[in-house]
Amino acid sequence: MPKEYYNVLGVSENASQDEIKKAYRKKAKKYHPDSNSDQADPEKFKKINKAYQVLSDEEKRKKYDMFGKQGVDVSSGRGGQGFSDFEDLFNTFFGGGGRRRRRRRRGQNLKIEVSITLKEAFQGVEKTFEINRNKSCQECDGTGAKKGNTKTCGECNGRGRKEQVRRTVFGTQRTVAECGKCNGSGKVPEKKCKACNGKGVVNRSEKISFKIPRGIMNGQRLRLKGKGHEVKDGKPGDLYVFVKVEDHEELQRKKDNLFTTVKLGIGDAVLGAEVEVPTPDSTAKVTIPKGTQPGQVLRLKGKGMPDQRTGSRGDLFVKVDIDIPSDVGEDKEVFENYRRKPEKSKTFFETVKDLVS
Repeated sequence: MPKEYYNVLGVSENASQDEIKKAYRKKAKKYHPDSNSDQADPEKFKKINKAYQVLSDEEKRKKYDMFGKQGVDVSSGRGGQGFSDFEDLFNTFFGGGGRRRRRRRRGQNLKIEVSITLKEAFQGVEKTFEINRNKSCQECDGTGAKKGNTKTCGECNGRGRKEQVRRTVFGTQRTVAECGKCNGSGKVPEKKCKACNGKGVVNRSEKISFKIPRGIMNGQRLRLKGKGHEVKDGKPGDLYVFVKVEDHEELQRKKDNLFTTVKLGIGDAVLGAEVEVPTPDSTAKVTIPKGTQPGQVLRLKGKGMPDQRTGSRGDLFVKVDIDIPSDVGEDKEVFENYRRKPEKSKTFFETVKDLVS
């Protein structure tokens, strides 16, 4: 059965040093915490480095093949490649002379809420807002330095990171962190820019225009990439727009369908009529059939809201409400004729006669 370190690198026990090195390069780059891969995994990265430290050294590899993990000591970092921590091992392959790749800083995101009418949600609309956000300082071109003049950071000696070494019972441990003085750039201003006080950004007002698409739903969020706070030596954050669709006086919305109620006189319900009902941007005519009953629902196809993806429209559902007068006055006799009169009950023998006849 193949031993663990060979499995970690995905090589056979007979693999050459060249095969081991190629396998390490591929896996270390894939799982490194600072990589752009979705599979970045610090724990897997550590295991990969442990395996390579042993298998890349012929003497350690022989002991490992004979005795397993007990035959080697990877915590001290002695022998073989002479690496004292896993980060240096990775940097030798990918970091350009041992320097760690710096993770780019990112500005904070912003969010605003915008209210629109149902008509605007139906048609789509362009909105312009004024927001305050951090923008690159024009005085120093975002360097934070007067006239753009910088010097090497004395805190990290231009490396952009600081290392701390400590000894534990498990051996030497080294941690690497971004330098707080230069924010990882390795450079500091010779003299601070007075306009931004060395920050490289200033807060100022800016007008932002954006389009709200047709058919947008209440509570949906739009993302405006790069329109958040800008930051020195980094990429800007994003602006998130939360859309609130205001209630309509006569129309209720459920996804792409709309619902409304129309009130009819009793004569319109009995004889039929043509009435107008509201739509998101105008009105529509609906034919009321003769003998329409209270609570009956009529459907107008394609008179609802547009779908954001396809553009096809939902339906408009019209509920009929009959307005029954409380006092009919001289028309009482007309309504008397429409009273429901109970039929005379048949006797038992009459019922049997009807069944057998």
